[in-house]
Amino acid sequence: MKKLLIAAVFVCVNVAPAFAVEVKEVVSEQGIKAWLVEEHALPLIAVKIAFEGSGFAYDKAGKEGRANMMAAMLTEGAGDMDSRAFSEAIESRAIALEAGVDEDYFRVSMETLSEHAETAFSYLALALTNPRFDADAIDRTRRQILTLQAQQEQDPSYQLMMHWNKAAFPKHPYSNPMVGTKASIAGLGKEDLKFFQSHFITRENMVIAVVGDITPDALKRLLDDQFANLPASYKPDTKVDDTQVAAASAPEIVNFDIPQTMVMFGLPALKRSDPDYYNAHVMNHMLGGGGTLSSKLGKAMREARGLTYGIGSFLDPAPHAPSWRGRFSTRNEQAGTALSVLKDTLKTFSEGNISDEELDDAKKFITGSFVLNLDSNADVANFLLSMQLLDLGMDYLDKRNALMEAVTKKGVADMAKRLIEADKLLVVMVGKPVLDGESKPQ
Repeated sequence: MKKLLIAAVFVCVNVAPAFAVEVKEVVSEQGIKAWLVEEHALPLIAVKIAFEGSGFAYDKAGKEGRANMMAAMLTEGAGDMDSRAFSEAIESRAIALEAGVDEDYFRVSMETLSEHAETAFSYLALALTNPRFDADAIDRTRRQILTLQAQQEQDPSYQLMMHWNKAAFPKHPYSNPMVGTKASIAGLGKEDLKFFQSHFITRENMVIAVVGDITPDALKRLLDDQFANLPASYKPDTKVDDTQVAAASAPEIVNFDIPQTMVMFGLPALKRSDPDYYNAHVMNHMLGGGGTLSSKLGKAMREARGLTYGIGSFLDPAPHAPSWRGRFSTRNEQAGTALSVLKDTLKTFSEGNISDEELDDAKKFITGSFVLNLDSNADVANFLLSMQLLDLGMDYLDKRNALMEAVTKKGVADMAKRLIEADKLLVVMVGKPVLDGESKPQ
């Protein structure tokens, strides 16, 4: 989940569930579905909810920032409780409740002690079904968002991300600013938030994952008692089409007075549903996902030449524009050299220069580290949610490592040839990079 402006109470609990878990689909009497993993070792429950097609890419033109403002307002009062009363109510029971958005999803998270399950679910449902949208809370949230926008204008890391999105997805809502613009935030009001709540926060597009000290029967009852009053039908006022990362022949440079140039680079990738995705996953790990000291890019750019302290890459399975992306920083005067080494390394990798040892090391790390990333109820719940959103199947936890183990050297080499086209690499630089002997700001 991307960083955003929210009002929330946080409780950090670290619980280590067993890896061999049973995923159950719970369907309430009124047809509300959730995936559940029971974990009764400690009296804790984690709930993760996503509303599909409700992220900031679905903000209507002129209403940019609407979804994020809705997330910020979710804990600013509900029912007969104003903002202060609602915050005190959840805080007094150590309930963690927060909301956020990314491009495609509006997400809600709740964690609670199991003894407060009834109350926690009722507060969560109240925030979703009957938010107050008090005028003073809206005005306060608007001021906070405008302050955040001003800070982002001076943040080179944020500017890197925004300029890359604009270059990658021109005229596509994936390039919209999550927090909106000054003009759009100034124009958003109670009616806009009510529209979002009634059209985007619905039973039809709701996906639920629950992990912890709760039984299927208890969960069924809570689902009906608390979520049956959500609007039944998803009725967006926008449509988001598929696109792909734009190709580029030269880097886009954003002039920023900092001693190091920050670089983001990327290419189109494949959808998560593509049967060759596991080849891409292992490929990315070998290329830039395995850490600076073990990856191809890390060895070429840090270990061999000292051009950066760190470089990494990842696959982004965004539904409408999957991408492969990476990022690093380097001294301004080294930017041209670093870019050349980056492209040369990618070109060499795309030609299939992969050893058996490199493949084995990558697969061992990917399979061996998997369980380490599922060390709390919240982590498992997030993974269950992703399994649903990406349509991976209820047995994915059991079969995931075998799918990675089945990846072959030929599969990775073919994927590298398919995805890694160095001459089409989209590169955005923020700083005062020296390329070909001189800085070339936009």
